[in-house]
Amino acid sequence: MTEILIPVVVSLVIAWFVALQVVHAWSTGRWATTDRHRLVVDAVDSIVILALVRALASPVGVWSWVWVLAVAITGFGLAGAALRWRSLPWHAPKPKRSLDEHGATIETPVEPRTRRQQITAGMYAAVGIAIVALCW
Repeated sequence: MTEILIPVVVSLVIAWFVALQVVHAWSTGRWATTDRHRLVVDAVDSIVILALVRALASPVGVWSWVWVLAVAITGFGLAGAALRWRSLPWHAPKPKRSLDEHGATIETPVEPRTRRQQITAGMYAAVGIAIVALCW
C-alpha cells in the first residue's frame, strides 16, 4: 500500500507547485501575478521541488515519466514568466480591502515593503540555487 501511496502524494505536491507556477505565469485574470517577485518565488518553488524529488525519491517506472512531464510543464511556466517579465514591476502594491458605511468593498492601494521583499527574494533565490546545486 505504501509503495503506491508515497508516489501519489509526491506527485500531488509536484502538481500543486507546478500548476501554481503555470497559472500565475500565463493567467490574465484573477490568478495572474502582478509582480516579478511572485514569478521568481513560483519558479524557485517548482524547480527546487523537482530537484528534491529527483535527488531524494528518484522516481522509477511510470512515475519517472510523471516527473519528466512536470519538468516540461515547469518549462512552459517559465516561458510564460519570461514573456510577462518586462511588463511587470518588481513589487506591485497590494490593495487594502475595507467596507464602507453601505457594506460595499473599497480597495485602496498600499505601498509595498520593497526593500524587505527584495532581500527576501534574494535570500530565497540563493537558498533555492544552493539546494539545487547540492542535490544535483
